[in-house]
Amino acid sequence: MAKAKLETKLNQYVADLTVMYTKLHNVHWYVEGRQFHAMHELFEMYYDKVTEDMDVVAERMLQLDFKPVATLKGALEIAKIEERGEEFGKDLDFVEIVRKDFEYLLGLTLEVKEEADKAGDDPTVDIMNEFTAYYQKQLWMIKATLA
Repeated sequence: MAKAKLETKLNQYVADLTVMYTKLHNVHWYVEGRQFHAMHELFEMYYDKVTEDMDVVAERMLQLDFKPVATLKGALEIAKIEERGEEFGKDLDFVEIVRKDFEYLLGLTLEVKEEADKAGDDPTVDIMNEFTAYYQKQLWMIKATLA
């Protein structure tokens, strides 16, 4: 039972990272404003990290004989992170969008960690600990940017 719940949570994670990857490209491409250059680079850094994390989680799932969601259709069916439209927007407004999604991902990271702990899966717990530290640091920096 614990393994099935862990697989479900890990697939949620992969699906949300899949959508987040596209959403970060969206804000990277459609950002405008005084902080354009800095935000354009920041969003690129974020989508590069999301790509790495998505691969780490999917490969961990395969090591556990789980089946990671690997299609856009499949990801969109279970993702809780929502896409955004193709409109230009202001730099700090886009930072706020990312803040909300990163807060959600931090919460999901903690949920996955809890399920991995229940399943006795220390390597997945370690991965989630690393992701927790990343999201906590990024959220601190985002909040300072928005202050």
